Amino acid sequence: MCSSDLEEALALADRIVVMNHGVIDQVGSPTEIYRKPASPFVADFVGTMNFLKGAVSEAGMVAIGGRRFRVDGLNGMAPGTSALVCIRPEDVKTRNVEPGTENALEVEVRSLEFLGSFARARLAPSDGAELDLVADLSINLLRDLRIEPGIRLPVALPPDRLRAFPQ
Repeated sequence: MCSSDLEEALALADRIVVMNHGVIDQVGSPTEIYRKPASPFVADFVGTMNFLKGAVSEAGMVAIGGRRFRVDGLNGMAPGTSALVCIRPEDVKTRNVEPGTENALEVEVRSLEFLGSFARARLAPSDGAELDLVADLSINLLRDLRIEPGIRLPVALPPDRLRAFPQ
């Protein structure tokens, strides 16, 4: 399915059925499918997604790239379970990230790709930890914070926007 077909389906449909090799993966409203995908396949099928490999360290927490993050969408996975944690690029928080903000980290902007009303930024933790992210940043944000490749800035991964799947 090409992206314009997907956009049309999301805009017009009341219910969407996502199938993977002839098997139904998820049925739901466009918002449910996009915000609460039932599987990594659905998450990737309906838009761009960051996939971060980690392991459940304790109830509600996942260790990724040497850091611990609170994840609301753990779906009862037990400590020690390998997890694939997902977050959409537009959900990476870039404004009002203060010391003490939950799931915050400092990143370096590695590259920016201009896509019209926003830019897709490739981010990596400033300390060199393995945790590559893609974030969609509005043109206003780029201007207001003077974001360009090489700059460091704090970002946060909101716990309610993180979804985890057993790996």
